[in-house]
Amino acid sequence: MIDWHRTRRAFIAQSAAALALSRAGFAAIAAVDHASGTGPAPQPLPFGRVTAGGDLAHRTAQNFTRLQADIYRPPAMWRQTNWKSWPGDFEGRALLAVTLLARATGSEPDYFPAMVAAYSAQLNAQGYFGPLLDLHAINEQQLSGHGWLLRGLCEYYEWKREPASLAQIKAIVRNLALPLRGCYAAYPIDPALRGQAAGGVDGHLSGQQSNWIVSTDTCCAFIFLDGIAHAWVVLKAAGDASAFALKALIDEAIARFLQVDLVAIQAQTHASLTATRALLRIYAETGDAKLLQAAKERFRLYRAMAMTEHYANTNWFGRPETWTEPCAIIDSFMVATQLWQHTGFAAYLEDAHLIWFNGVGRGLRDNGGFGTDTCVGAKSPFIKVRSYEAYFCCTMRGGEGHARAAQYLYFTQPAKLGIPVLTVPFFADSSANIDLGHGPMKLRQTTAYPYSGRVQIEVESATPQVPTRVRFFCAGWSANHTLTLNGRQLRVTHEPSESGGTFLSTIFTPKPTDVLILDQTLTVGSRGPISPSTPRGSYAFQAGPLVLGYKADAVANGADAPVAADPAAAPARRTPAPDPPVVPIARDAKLVATAAFGTYRVEGTEIELSRINDLNDSSAGPRDPCTRQILFRDS
Repeated sequence: MIDWHRTRRAFIAQSAAALALSRAGFAAIAAVDHASGTGPAPQPLPFGRVTAGGDLAHRTAQNFTRLQADIYRPPAMWRQTNWKSWPGDFEGRALLAVTLLARATGSEPDYFPAMVAAYSAQLNAQGYFGPLLDLHAINEQQLSGHGWLLRGLCEYYEWKREPASLAQIKAIVRNLALPLRGCYAAYPIDPALRGQAAGGVDGHLSGQQSNWIVSTDTCCAFIFLDGIAHAWVVLKAAGDASAFALKALIDEAIARFLQVDLVAIQAQTHASLTATRALLRIYAETGDAKLLQAAKERFRLYRAMAMTEHYANTNWFGRPETWTEPCAIIDSFMVATQLWQHTGFAAYLEDAHLIWFNGVGRGLRDNGGFGTDTCVGAKSPFIKVRSYEAYFCCTMRGGEGHARAAQYLYFTQPAKLGIPVLTVPFFADSSANIDLGHGPMKLRQTTAYPYSGRVQIEVESATPQVPTRVRFFCAGWSANHTLTLNGRQLRVTHEPSESGGTFLSTIFTPKPTDVLILDQTLTVGSRGPISPSTPRGSYAFQAGPLVLGYKADAVANGADAPVAADPAAAPARRTPAPDPPVVPIARDAKLVATAAFGTYRVEGTEIELSRINDLNDSSAGPRDPCTRQILFRDS
């Protein structure tokens, strides 16, 4: 049995405290941070400095190809199914996704400049999508959509520096954001008044409370918070006079968000995690420790109360019977990584690995889009496809997810005095151009992680050659770590950690043709449930970070409810097939690796457990629920 979850068990044991936390205005819960050193936080490489290969490049290419379909470019994108109910949402997500993937891959679609230029003709007289703002009927779905539009415009402006994009940002801030001062303080957060209106995958308006028209995507108004936070960063850097007033609105919205009892109001997890990213964005600019603490507490609450047994999400807090949403899963991956970046606490990186390889990995379909699944844990030991593709939201969020996954492969801390630091928190085939303040260095990484533990980094060039500290993340599900340089074992430091994960570090002077090799064993075995709502006595099997599932017999899956032949023709409303029979596997069963990556046979049986993140290369059609049993009990 895997014991790396010893910290996780302690973490989940705090879930009752986390619930109390949400209802007590965030009374402090002590947390220990293990900073990686003094000075500024490590920073990911800028886009253009790292190129992903291997499986990450394959998945990125699948998603990028899907995002260049006709529905994600003019003229079709202006009139998608949610253009009236979510003004600016589809348009903003598409702009953000293609911008970031173009930057991450170095491949800008030929049509993209014309697409960006075409936005202005679609805006209303005040420079944004949809009807003019009515302060007596504030549509939170319109604000949510413009959170994504602002994010897309900001990322595009930071890339291209085009004055037209900056002008659009200023118009949205001036005419849609700043008039809301004083309104966010009155955003409806009373659970008794909001109720728990049933919503669909695409959400809808559910009624008016005071001056707000609210959505079934509860608290989606706070998605706008991340957009205006990014706009504030851009406008502040540009010396724009509106930045001061915008910061006041941001502070007001943050204060209201932190008053929300996310569990009692059954807030949408996507909205909650997007707002948490806004907290981290403002913290990175201001150093306000209260914002970092609030982000940690919000993520802790999510981790304890709204994460499924395959490290995805429940669409709302307190509603485990619903479905996963890759939008939120990608948010959680980014939040976890950024929390590690700002705290040095390795447990967040463990979360990020688990979320990426399972929650995000499972959501990617073979057409390059992202779809939803049932929530494994409280209601069922099985995971099944619920909707083949949520093309109107999740597929586009996949763009930022894959772009950030590449960017997060390397973090740097240049040092004006002392030794610069290069941290390798994730492992994937890649090449990187790194400057630690002493000149350029080019590295190439090759690895089969997460299927095996070996990670090789070759120095292709390094000028000048200066001593450098290199840090490799070693998760709690790994053991027997060694680090060699050109075949010679190095003296290493295991950095202290209470999380089960740690960093292995060494100092060496990189020279061309040097080869660093990290060898480690990835543990295979069972682990207990991660959610307090999962039936006691249940357990799952993992191989390193990979959740393993039993593929139920195809006949037992049955036929699923029909869906549109083209998943983009309409939102897929699926009725998952009935559960197949539960297969018992002993908790201490020995799993033997087979020739297939991520597949293990239960010793003494013909039962095979395999990775669940293979739908992107599956021959399964949109009707196939791709059922996997993830939770087990002794017979």
